Amino acid sequence: MPDLPTGTVTLLFTDIEGSTKLLHRLGDRYGEVLADYRRVLREAFAAHGGVEVDTQGDAFFVAFGRASDAIAATEVAHRALEDGPVRVRVGIHTGEPIVTEDGYFGMDVHRAARIMSAGHGGQVLVSQSTRDLVDVELRDLGEHRLKDLAQPVRLFQLGEAEFPPLKTLYGSNLPVQLTPLVGRERELAEAGALLAEQRVLTLIGPGGSGKTRLALQLAAEASDHFPDGVYWVSLQALRDPALVVPTIAQTVGAKNGLGAEVGDKRMLLLLDNLEHLLEAAREVAEVLREVPNLKLLATSREPLGIRGERRYEVEPLPADDAAALFLERARAVNLEFEPSAALGEICRRLDGLPLALELAAGRASVLSPEQICSRSLSGNSFGTLPCSPAASTSRRPSRSLRPTWTRCSRSSRRTSFGAGEAAASDCLRQSASTHSRSSRLAARATPCASATRGTIWRSPRRPSRNFAVGASAIGSSGLPKSTTT
Repeated sequence: MPDLPTGTVTLLFTDIEGSTKLLHRLGDRYGEVLADYRRVLREAFAAHGGVEVDTQGDAFFVAFGRASDAIAATEVAHRALEDGPVRVRVGIHTGEPIVTEDGYFGMDVHRAARIMSAGHGGQVLVSQSTRDLVDVELRDLGEHRLKDLAQPVRLFQLGEAEFPPLKTLYGSNLPVQLTPLVGRERELAEAGALLAEQRVLTLIGPGGSGKTRLALQLAAEASDHFPDGVYWVSLQALRDPALVVPTIAQTVGAKNGLGAEVGDKRMLLLLDNLEHLLEAAREVAEVLREVPNLKLLATSREPLGIRGERRYEVEPLPADDAAALFLERARAVNLEFEPSAALGEICRRLDGLPLALELAAGRASVLSPEQICSRSLSGNSFGTLPCSPAASTSRRPSRSLRPTWTRCSRSSRRTSFGAGEAAASDCLRQSASTHSRSSRLAARATPCASATRGTIWRSPRRPSRNFAVGASAIGSSGLPKSTTT
């Protein structure tokens, strides 16, 4: 790894728009064009003090000590490539990323990659923080919500060229997420493909498996295909199934009934935590019949059992992604937290369940990985880090399989993400109390198909390390994987 700039750093991401189409069009010439593209970018970056952090396929991740150098290098590269067949999009953001032995780490890396993903080929997007540091005329594009579901950000464009609308969220009430999604690239690709083909997709898994976070990201990624809006309906607090459809109508602003108000609009509806309101599934199916262009994405511990439903099982995180999630959340409370061999043991004992990992990572403010493991194994006052319920569910999971969070007492829920160390331990301990090792193995052995309830979509588990970013994914260094469009 080269010596990286530290402190305030300007991060630059690039990739080629429509790389797959370009490959088909150029054929054997594509390799020569790609090599020339890489040469031009590397020469421009090096001439302006840029440090190449990582490269994957046609994508670059480069760091600059000064924002003005990043802008200047981009201008030089674009002039050199403007008459060629390659359409490069660039995202530039200035922040204070954390430097590790593997490269940069933190929200600023995610933000820079997301800014690039919002653009089009030939477009250079710049964040507010970078714009404030340069004396260059930039076009103000206004505030936009990026697909990482964070707070809106103001974006600027280098140059006056006209491009289609940015690939950002609009017409949506998807809630702001304070932390980035870690891993789940395979699930995003597979479930995303199912969502594109099916009218009803249900994400199924036990509490704490990350169904809601995955569904929110799926909805965000798919938002470009729903010009009339993407709406999230949280049903966790609802107790009466008769109120499900009225709640949906209120969320989308349908005062005269969903059929009359929505009509032929192209919308995506995300019904979150539907398992305790399954009696309402028939009414939801009726709404789908009345509104032909409405698609439904749902999260539940049980299938909805309606016609046309496709089910996708949300599994635990693989070992490397589980470790990455723990590390991300641990460094949010302790910047100096360093991983060790004990981290793998923690992830193994927690079965890769995101909620359990996040609760355990909260202890990193005062404990090392070894201390977390040793205290959990010694059975002292911090309690035992549990072996969590398996991600695989039966075709008809028991209603007693409550989410990890709902096992906690009210006081535990109020304090477990703060200073309530004992309460967090209690949450973790309670979540495991009804799930033995044998029951987990039995759940994993349950068949995936049912003649009466349909099929749950499962795919072979494969290791995955990268963080999802738009149509791309950023790796451990933050670099977007090359996209195929």
